[in-house]
Amino acid sequence: MSIIVKMRKQKAVWWRRTVVDAYGSYSFAGPIEIAVRWDDAAVEFLDPLGEKQTSRSVVYTDRVMTPGDRLMLGELDSETPDNPLSITTTFEIRRFDRTPNLRATETLFTAYL
Repeated sequence: MSIIVKMRKQKAVWWRRTVVDAYGSYSFAGPIEIAVRWDDAAVEFLDPLGEKQTSRSVVYTDRVMTPGDRLMLGELDSETPDNPLSITTTFEIRRFDRTPNLRATETLFTAYL
């Protein structure tokens, strides 16, 4: 088992942002529990427009995500709503990176919130 897999010991809930309608509104797919490593760290990164931003957290995930998706630290349960905007502890992914290992056999997925 690689270090990339071993480091993801925490659980988080992920809501994938779905298609934008004609009015610019979007919705979210149902929540999914995923394996992560969640670091509450202020890290500078460049947004899609090339401007410096500071994250509130850096999350190493087990799958590909896109900016606009939302994450919450914790486990999925029967009380978890389908709309992440109704929970104050969900955060928007503002940047997402993929970094392969040296042999390109595994990829580190990093979300900046």
